[in-house]
Amino acid sequence: MKRKLFLFGAVTLALCSCNQIAKYSSAYKQMTLERDSLAAVQEKTVAEMDNYLSIISEVDSNFQVIKENENYISVNANGEGMPKNDWRTRMADNFYVINSILEANKAKIEELQSKVDNGDIKSAQLRKTIAKLTAQLEEKNQEILALQQDLERKNIRIDSLVVENKLMTEQARQMVADMEEQNKKIQSQDETIHRAYYLVATKSELKDNGVDAKNMSSTFRNGLFTAIDIRDVETIPTNSKRAKVLTKHPATSYVLERDADRKYVLVIKNATDFWSTSKYLIIKVD
Repeated sequence: MKRKLFLFGAVTLALCSCNQIAKYSSAYKQMTLERDSLAAVQEKTVAEMDNYLSIISEVDSNFQVIKENENYISVNANGEGMPKNDWRTRMADNFYVINSILEANKAKIEELQSKVDNGDIKSAQLRKTIAKLTAQLEEKNQEILALQQDLERKNIRIDSLVVENKLMTEQARQMVADMEEQNKKIQSQDETIHRAYYLVATKSELKDNGVDAKNMSSTFRNGLFTAIDIRDVETIPTNSKRAKVLTKHPATSYVLERDADRKYVLVIKNATDFWSTSKYLIIKVD
């Protein structure tokens, strides 16, 4: 009898130990998933902020160059001690540089505004900085206009310089066009960055099409998957009462819920976390 009691106690202790191990193991996996998700979000946020700061720094540097050219024009407005042809050429060059940089800064500020509007970082300080740069740009435009008017009052014909510098003006316009094209490319790249693909299929459909959730690079085909913008999609219906996510995504970033017809719907709770491990989603249904 004592032997049976001893064996029963030993088995009970072993089962309790296994349950504790399983419990702590599950908690550790969950903690690891959350840690990896946070690291991915932090890395993306740092990269996004670095890009914003780079644009702001470039705009500030451009304003400094404009100021230097303004000072040159003001100091040498009379052209004293300088051959007439050299003076006219340098004045035209300085006005060309100023106008080109003003156009460049306008394009940069618009680019920054677009990135902030569509980015993940929602910062009131960033928007204040954009407003400040926009006001500074308008102020510079007014300063240049006033400088031209001041020169004209001194009988320095700015219009003749502009006529002589027509080719440079056309080059400036081409520069703006090139920047607009570059912005389109950046927008296209932005769409690519936020593009993901999903597939809802049965086990036999996956097998027949050679889809392997563990090796997407060898099985991905446009005809099978649906392309989405991860910023716009929060739910994906499965139209099935049985569903399982085959690809790896942080467990805390999504949940499978039943709709009114008892069919599963994938609800993405945190898009950044969910797509941080893979831009491909495969849901197996029955």
